[in-house]
Amino acid sequence: MAGLLERLEADYKTALKAGERLRVDTLRLIKAGIQRVASDKRKETLDDQEIIQVLTQQAKQRRETIESAKQANRQDVLAQATQELAILNAYLPQQLSPEALNQLIEEAVAAHGLNQGPVMKYVMGKASGAADGKVVSQLVGERLKKGS
Repeated sequence: MAGLLERLEADYKTALKAGERLRVDTLRLIKAGIQRVASDKRKETLDDQEIIQVLTQQAKQRRETIESAKQANRQDVLAQATQELAILNAYLPQQLSPEALNQLIEEAVAAHGLNQGPVMKYVMGKASGAADGKVVSQLVGERLKKGS
């Protein structure tokens, strides 16, 4: 299987040839984000896990934009951010279900006790891009309120 960076490059070229403006712009932003992180880390290229972190961050930004656009009643911004998020999600791992997250949280609690920091670190490490940090934090908080 081709690496994530090669897949992004190939999809970018295809979108460019097809004249898909929004897709080209979104993929260009993704590539710029990857280059920026690689430059910050003083690396030539990033591995797939690091690229997933960049994609996750950009997806989070789009979700925040969507929320802001809803509150400001900006349908044009809302539509564009929603489409960009859909493009980003195509490259991210399948998100874990709440049931799978709860199972990971239970494993973490069994291993680390009722300490939020270690539990969050364990769950986010296992989920690696397949779970939104805000959702995980909420579920961990609910679980820790229940106690042992």
